[in-house]
Order: sequence, then C-alpha cells, then structure tokens
Amino acid sequence: MSSEIYDVIIIGCGPAGASAAIYAARKKLRALVISRDLGGQLLIAGRLENYLGFIGGESFNLIEIIERQLRELNVEIVLNEVKKVEKMNEIFKVITDKEAFLGRSIIATGGSIPKKLGIPGEEDFIGRGVSYCAICDAPFSRNRTAAVIGGGNSAFHALLTVAKYANKVYLIHRRDSFRADPILIDEARKLNNVEFLMNSTVEKIFGKNKLEGIVIKNLLDGKTYNLNMDVIYIEIGREVNIDYIKHLVKTDESGYIIVDKHQRTSCEGIFAAGDITDRPYKQAIVAAGDGAVAALSAYDYIVYSIKNLTSPSK
Repeated sequence: MSSEIYDVIIIGCGPAGASAAIYAARKKLRALVISRDLGGQLLIAGRLENYLGFIGGESFNLIEIIERQLRELNVEIVLNEVKKVEKMNEIFKVITDKEAFLGRSIIATGGSIPKKLGIPGEEDFIGRGVSYCAICDAPFSRNRTAAVIGGGNSAFHALLTVAKYANKVYLIHRRDSFRADPILIDEARKLNNVEFLMNSTVEKIFGKNKLEGIVIKNLLDGKTYNLNMDVIYIEIGREVNIDYIKHLVKTDESGYIIVDKHQRTSCEGIFAAGDITDRPYKQAIVAAGDGAVAALSAYDYIVYSIKNLTSPSK
C-alpha cells in the first residue's frame, strides 16, 4: 500500500465519477479515480440524443471526449475493482484486487445497473434493438413495433413514452396484475396502440444484424410463439452493488445510498453521486451534475471541515 494520501478517491468513472474527477482536478485536489472501466453506463447506452452539448451520436464518442478531458487534466486513473472501503479515523482506505489506497474523502459513483432477463440473444442485441432506458431511446421506436418488459412504475413510464413514437407497443408482464400506480395503468389503457400480454415472459431474442423478433411464452398453458419486433425495452428494475461501502453509509429500503443536497452521505467524508444514490431520474446528465456537486462538496470538506474552518455550504 502506498503511503501517499489523496485528497479524494473517486470510485467509478461513468458520467458521475468523471464529472467529479474533472471538478476535483480544477479545484487542484489530489484526486484518484478507481473504476472497472471508463464510461460506466455509457458503455451500454448506444446512441445518445439527450445529453447537453452532445448532438446525436454513439455513446462511445462521448466516452472518448470524457477520457480526453480527464487526460488533459492529468487525472490519475486506476482500472480495477474496489472490494472494500475502510475508515481509519479521518482517513479512508480503499482496497482493490491488487493494492490499497489512502484518501481524505471518498466520492462513490459506481452506478447501479439494469436487471437483465438473462435470455438467449439479450447480450447480442444490446444497442441493436435491446434497450434498458426508454427515456433515452424511445425516439428509435418511431413508426416501429416495440415491447416493454415489466409491470412496475418504471415499465409504465417507459410504455407511455414509447407509445408516443411507436406504431404498436406490447407490454409484456409475467403476472396477471401490475405493481405500478393505478393512475399510470389507467393512462396506458386509454392508448389505442398498446396491447397487454399478461402471464407471459420473453424466452428468446432473435435476429441477424439487428433485432427482428422475440419468443413469447404463455405461463398459463406453456405454449410459445414468435412475435415480430423492432425494439424492446427491458424495465424490470435495477440492482445496486455497493457492498464495498454499505457498512459505512445509510441506505434506503431499495439499497440506494441516501444523500443530501450536497451529495453528502451519513458518513462524514463520504459523498455519493449517480445511480447508486436515492436521487430520482437515473439519467447520465443528472449523474454528471451530481458528480460535480459531490466534488465541490468534497473540496469544502477538505478545505474547511478538516481544517476546522467554517464552510460556506453549511
């Protein structure tokens, strides 16, 4: 373990982590980014149409821009997975597979990931007909046939969004009732281009160069059939992996880290941003903004709190 102590260690390098790193660097903080990859959720986003200042392009193009920004600011990046964060008085120890690092503050941004169906063809068609973000990708359903998988609020929000563009939308749900709010269900039932497939699951996704159809199984009679399809939106929830830090911070009933308006957690010196927090709207642009706030708050913490001065943000 190096004896060097960083001002801030940023865990994750998606939009939230990268934004936090940029703001930390501009504040002249000694920052270290530890992440399994560069891009986070952007790696599976496909085409982006709603990120400020980035006009219609593939998400990997935005990742390249972000990486260039980080390099130009000389942000130190370690590609590894964080296994555990330990607190030792006012210093944090971040343990990875290969080594450990010390920091005065932590910004956790290792975002949540969408739950997957785990069926044949799903991985093959990500970005080519399979999407996990209807808010991001709904315009790609324009004049096409689409399906939304799920039965909760996120699925119905996706359905109502996609239905504005698609000729036909199927909502496929494994049960005979929904968990979504009644007002959303009522709104969806009024739409002429929506059809509900209850007690049904998607067993397979198929196509050649792009998604062409799905295999549906009726859970009541066990029969399967093919359904021609252009786009499917998988909205069955998200999972958060914060095992490395959850022993230090408070979380809500869904496992998301609770933060205040300054992105501070319940543990002094630990900040969080992006999809792992209890903030609503899991969007790249929101995560980037929260990452900036987290970095500025970390700066205040280091400059004012550790030195026992009065922070302007309190």
